[in-house]
Amino acid sequence: MARAGWYPDPDGTPDRFRWFDGQAWTDQTTMGGRGGAGGGSGSGASPDTLTTERAPRSGGPIRAVLAAAVVILALVLVGWLVMRPKPDNSQLAQPDQNSSTPTVSAWNEKSATPSAGSSVVKCPSGDVSKAAGSSDGRLRSGRISVARISGWGDQALDMPWVRNISSQTDTVYVASPTGWMSVSGVGQLAAADGFSDAKTAAQMMTDCFASSQYYSGFTGSKVISQQEFDRNGHTGWWVRSEIYVTIPQLPQVRGDVVDVVVMDTGQSDFMGVYFNSATIGDSARQKLVDAARESIQVS
Repeated sequence: MARAGWYPDPDGTPDRFRWFDGQAWTDQTTMGGRGGAGGGSGSGASPDTLTTERAPRSGGPIRAVLAAAVVILALVLVGWLVMRPKPDNSQLAQPDQNSSTPTVSAWNEKSATPSAGSSVVKCPSGDVSKAAGSSDGRLRSGRISVARISGWGDQALDMPWVRNISSQTDTVYVASPTGWMSVSGVGQLAAADGFSDAKTAAQMMTDCFASSQYYSGFTGSKVISQQEFDRNGHTGWWVRSEIYVTIPQLPQVRGDVVDVVVMDTGQSDFMGVYFNSATIGDSARQKLVDAARESIQVS
């Protein structure tokens, strides 16, 4: 604690001194030199003797300076936020226009969307290159192929975990701002992406259909059937499921019947996959995709 005496006024007024009674500042002040209105029994120290002792400062001027600095920094920050360049949205993920529900965002391999009767999985994300076209009336990818569906358009889909896709689509309903399509296609599932065997891979891909937000208005899914699938000396696994949606613009659409067939093609690093979708209750397109599924061949 500083001794009682005259000290430079803590409010910062030049050449003004204020009496400190040893406990607190008083209202007694004097301008320059020694204090003349000293009162009390203090030492009456003059300004030039206060080189080694200083009374506690009130901090008023310092706080004022700090407050001004804070205000200036706040104004600078607001200005930066207003004037900073806008982000380049061209690099953000864009909607997948090639899916069976083309207004939905691209397949999300980290989705946590719950599904009815289907576990949520982390879908692999590999090379999404497209398969080369063929002129023999079949969709081909690696060693798996299926017959093309007459009247459907060739359109390769974007599924991050399916490689070398070759597929067709057919528009079922057109609405604004959404639409509905059916699909039939083949591709490759890589062992490096976690597809270990045909049965596991078929169930895994089915879960990706159901839980990856591929379907606009997705409400749930269930497996209808699953069984072994054999073609010209090669074994595989077939899973049929129903995926349900609610879309205000398409109240007539309940969802899709989805087939996934994974075939062992004799390669250690890849398996062939066939997939299709047909709107629930659309018997005409269901017959077309059923025929395509039955045309599967492994070379």
